[in-house]
Amino acid sequence: MDYLEFFKLKDRPFKSPLESKFFFQGWNFKQTLNRFTSTPLAELSILEGPVGVGKSSVIKRLPQALGDQFKTVPILNSTVRLGTILSEALSFLGLGHKCQASTPDESLLGFFQNEISEMIKGGLGLIVVVDEAQHLSQEALNDLMTLTKLEPSWSGKTNLTLVSPDGYQWQERGLSPQTERIIVEPLDLNQTGAYLTFKLKAAGSNKEIFSKEALLALYGRTGGLPGKIDSLAEKAMIVAWGAGKRQVSAAHIASAKAALDNPLTIAAPAVEPAAGPKHSRLRFEGRAWKSLILAMGIVALLSTMIWWLTRLRSERDLAQAQVQVQEAPIPLAPVITATPAAKAALNEGPLGLPIPPPGLLTLPHNSLALVVDHDQRMARLWLGGLSGPGLKAEIAPPDFKGTGLYLVGRPKSKSSLIFHYPPAKQILTEEATKLWLQVETMLPQDLLPLMVGSDQDLFRSPPAGLEKLLSEKVANWTRNQEYKLSQAMSLLYSSTFSFYEPGHKPLSISRKNFKTALESESRAAGDVLLTVSPPLILLDPVDGARAWAIFNLKYDSKLRHDTGLRTLIFEKSLLNNDWLIVAELWIKQDSLND
Repeated sequence: MDYLEFFKLKDRPFKSPLESKFFFQGWNFKQTLNRFTSTPLAELSILEGPVGVGKSSVIKRLPQALGDQFKTVPILNSTVRLGTILSEALSFLGLGHKCQASTPDESLLGFFQNEISEMIKGGLGLIVVVDEAQHLSQEALNDLMTLTKLEPSWSGKTNLTLVSPDGYQWQERGLSPQTERIIVEPLDLNQTGAYLTFKLKAAGSNKEIFSKEALLALYGRTGGLPGKIDSLAEKAMIVAWGAGKRQVSAAHIASAKAALDNPLTIAAPAVEPAAGPKHSRLRFEGRAWKSLILAMGIVALLSTMIWWLTRLRSERDLAQAQVQVQEAPIPLAPVITATPAAKAALNEGPLGLPIPPPGLLTLPHNSLALVVDHDQRMARLWLGGLSGPGLKAEIAPPDFKGTGLYLVGRPKSKSSLIFHYPPAKQILTEEATKLWLQVETMLPQDLLPLMVGSDQDLFRSPPAGLEKLLSEKVANWTRNQEYKLSQAMSLLYSSTFSFYEPGHKPLSISRKNFKTALESESRAAGDVLLTVSPPLILLDPVDGARAWAIFNLKYDSKLRHDTGLRTLIFEKSLLNNDWLIVAELWIKQDSLND
């Protein structure tokens, strides 16, 4: 029984507010909308508020809330050039078919100007909203300010809204101190109570799950910020469930806050699905009490070990302590480069502990990845920690004939799922099955990323800034899906890419056909809600111009409801040095055995 069943809920009450039935229209949201419906419309506005107050929710709901009075164009990637911004705007205005990768910026600007002029003649206004606008270059900011006032007849009927955090100094960017500011306010105590009631009712409960004391504690610890309320309220319900209580108390709120501030200090997080590529979520939650006891034991053991290590002085005692500590995961700071001396010492760090390969660009908390070193005939299982990857185990792996990146799945029938890109002529099913038998007792998940290479390949330094670049690409991929930006989405892909799904023939898809399919789906999908885990990003040890981003994905819309693991495979383009998606792997959660 998970916490939803325990509280008799049909759905997670504190999931993303971008889904219609969970969106709470409080006074702060209505007050914000009223500023947009005022006439004449200000040419420039700044929408600001603290992190978690719901600025993104306002952007998402503007088109629906403003109805037939305005067309709203959200710009969700503030780091792109003018041509891409125009393409996104035209896609929202229904002119995506006119936007091709080769279309000159001058033509895109002409399409935009003609469309807006016709809209205004027909009595419609235009609002362009730029999320995370503080990241705009000065050139892009100037271009956007010009875009919304290209013609005198547009005055009072077009608006540019810059969304930024509280206190950002726009005056230093050349904006007037008199620029209209729209502040999204946090909820007050009464509104926080109404927010909880609304969310719980939307999830199927009419009971008072949060006590009055819990409400006061929740408000005091979140300041009425919906984003913080969602995470803390859900965590508190899980803590109450673990204690067998059907009403959340102030003590549960305090414990939940401690868990969010430092997940390793208490056992509550162990009953939740961990971030990163996982597929045994229901099975994992079903063992909640065992996980609770085990996690408490591990925390106590680690605390004792750390205290003991600080008291050791001799080199011999330190070496013995390191052997003991390696039995449990230890967060280690990720190392970007390895010196020849470190390689000669079996790739060890300053304390004699192994260091993760630099190609392991990101390893989210509680995610796992296996690295096989051909030269050392050693496989190391790395676990994502708060301070970086920590070593979970070392094993002697089977002899892998191939190198590169793989995704290995729990055996179904007598063979393992194994994926490699580009597809290898020889599928290493036997090696994958042997490997899985060696590590399966250490895995709470059904899929394991695998990096195989020589010592020299594994410790090759990645290009500078690649981790940040690919993380932003995945974030843009998610936003484009959720906001149905077909043009912007298609530009993340190469001109032709491959799509793989176990049990189906691989598909080769052109960017043009992909864009057309996205536009068709977006018209019928309605609201799209994506729940995405932090991506695990790996650089191919053999081909340094290829990288994988692996993450859990839950997709909800009128058309489909999918849960599974998505892998985006990026390659560096020879033409413009951009990293584009050349292949996708989609594995549904129910396609593997428990």
